[in-house]
Amino acid sequence: MIVGMIILLYLMVGNYYDLQIASQRASEDTKTLLIAMSLWAFLFGVLMEWKGLRSLLKGQFNFNWKLLIPTVILSVLVFIPNIYWVKWYGVSQDIYPNIFLLPETHMILSVLAGTILVRSFTDKK
Repeated sequence: MIVGMIILLYLMVGNYYDLQIASQRASEDTKTLLIAMSLWAFLFGVLMEWKGLRSLLKGQFNFNWKLLIPTVILSVLVFIPNIYWVKWYGVSQDIYPNIFLLPETHMILSVLAGTILVRSFTDKK
């Protein structure tokens, strides 16, 4: 699990540098890089819950619908590139769309979504 987390961190850092270069050049790769970074961060969050992941792999499922529904909504929101948030809402003073504009907060929310996803399928002991 630790090796997987280190590999995912390496991929996230590599994508972050590529994202910085792509955004300076106004490249079309920006969307793809943002989605890839969200995926790596989401998987990192899943691996952070390694005990729950281990119990899931053993077949010990316990659905927690109160966690699963917000997790699915958050997961959908974090995989929308920030370019679309700017297009839909513009840059405003409202906190809701602004939390999805910065890549850093986007990554934090992606890790949170991955962690809560595993917790929504496991029994917390």
